[in-house]
Amino acid sequence: MEESNANEQEVKKTGYTWRINLSKTEKYWNSWFHGLSNMFLSIPAAKILLLAGIDRLDKDLTVGQMQGKFQMHVLPQCGHAVHEDVPDRVAEVVATFLVRNRFAEAKENFHRPFPCC
Repeated sequence: MEESNANEQEVKKTGYTWRINLSKTEKYWNSWFHGLSNMFLSIPAAKILLLAGIDRLDKDLTVGQMQGKFQMHVLPQCGHAVHEDVPDRVAEVVATFLVRNRFAEAKENFHRPFPCC
């Protein structure tokens, strides 16, 4: 009953309501990400990791990046949803990665930003 009352107050305050109680899913959060870095690193293909910052980069990814197992690109001045916060910059970085790794061909007017390819 207490949860329902809190939900009603939230709807009145913001006009929005949560479909689920996220706190009840907390016990599953660890399993969502456990081993994810190693799975990413084990993919036998060219990889890029776009980040808003490196402050939460785990040990496996730090070592993998130093070993050249993937290209890391930090997009400063944006939040954790880089594709929403700086979509043009994400598109530029991904396009450069695709051309650099020969997954795509550059058009005549393609600008190759830093890091060059």
